[in-house]
Amino acid sequence: MRPYLGAALLWLACAALPGAAQEFPALYSVAGVAADDVLNIRSAPAASAEIIGTLAPDQAGVEVVAADGSGKWGLVNSGERSGWAALRYLTREPRDDWRRGQNQALKCFGTEPFWSLTLSETPNLSTPEGPDIPFTLLAREPGSNHSGKSGFHAVGRLDSEDPHIEPVSLTGTLTAQHCSDGMSDRTYGIAIDLLQLRGAGQLNVLSGCCSLAP
Repeated sequence: MRPYLGAALLWLACAALPGAAQEFPALYSVAGVAADDVLNIRSAPAASAEIIGTLAPDQAGVEVVAADGSGKWGLVNSGERSGWAALRYLTREPRDDWRRGQNQALKCFGTEPFWSLTLSETPNLSTPEGPDIPFTLLAREPGSNHSGKSGFHAVGRLDSEDPHIEPVSLTGTLTAQHCSDGMSDRTYGIAIDLLQLRGAGQLNVLSGCCSLAP
């Protein structure tokens, strides 16, 4: 995927936080904002920067992709671009770490060709080549020698009603890193590589990005 300059510059503004800091991406809820007010999303991690979007005072399921070097601002997506919201008004939701738990679903997608994957206990893959394929997740585990990686394996059938149809398999690796969809200036914090085996000798290799499902 071709990263856009704007997204790349936003990512460069993110620096590693101290060891005690929480890892990203993660889901947050807006907190401490008056009911008649909003939390502003700004073009840069500064209170004087341009406002490019807002979050409602009771908004939940806000994906924070990264933090800036000060640890005071979180990178979030708004419309077709990314911006910064003050972390003092965002509270982390009690969710499983996407690297270690199967309970945190992911929405994954890619372009050229366009495809999408809902990664949960019952994954569903959509591609231009045919109908959606339902899968059964067999395993999803963190990397044994890399804290920023995890992998999964699932099996399914092109026609779940016909037991004679050869099953298909789906294997993927997830990596915590900057990822661009190549179509916008949105920034994502998880990259995915997929291997889809469709019968003997039919292997599809797909790459894309993932976001945390609320």
